Amino acid sequence: MANNLEENKQIKVVGKSWVIDLPDDFTAENNLAKDTKVLLTFKENEKVEAEILPPLSDKLKNISEKILKKRRNLYEELKRVGD
Repeated sequence: MANNLEENKQIKVVGKSWVIDLPDDFTAENNLAKDTKVLLTFKENEKVEAEILPPLSDKLKNISEKILKKRRNLYEELKRVGD
């Protein structure tokens, strides 16, 4: 299954969560903004919690890219140790 996830760029695994890019036709049919994502988090009590993640505004996207660029080494280290 991990191979399928690696091949499918619409699903990103982050710890116990999956971030799923919703297809454009689905977002249009459900009155959601284009590039909306869903965060699925697997809880210890065998439940799944879902959260809709609207796309970032251009301003927030620029800010986050600047922070990531500036703090890339810290980000990579946190990823390596498992946050």
